[in-house]
Amino acid sequence: MTTSTEELAQKAEQALSLIRNHPDGIVQSELWKELGIDSRTCSRILKHLEDEGKISRKSVKGNTYLVTWVKSDKKIDPMLIMAGEAILPCVACTEECDVPSCKMLEDWIYELVFAEME
Repeated sequence: MTTSTEELAQKAEQALSLIRNHPDGIVQSELWKELGIDSRTCSRILKHLEDEGKISRKSVKGNTYLVTWVKSDKKIDPMLIMAGEAILPCVACTEECDVPSCKMLEDWIYELVFAEME
């Protein structure tokens, strides 16, 4: 039985979710059983997740692997919420507003456009 790319992507998301729910890790053989897939398909999925840096696998005994989630340590670029010297107003906003008509956000966007032109 062949597995489509879409099915593999769905199983990969399910696998990552299961792995995240086991902070101390999950044994690979338990993972493929919980996912309802064969060991070969599970290995392919885990290899892909490992190559993306989302998980790690550690041999714990013979052919037994403990799979753990690798927490991302990516930093968010603060410039993504800056327009010149002005910070995105939504960050600390307590107003109940309609985004398309928010005057503070509109002003910030104009500032962003003019900051980019300088």
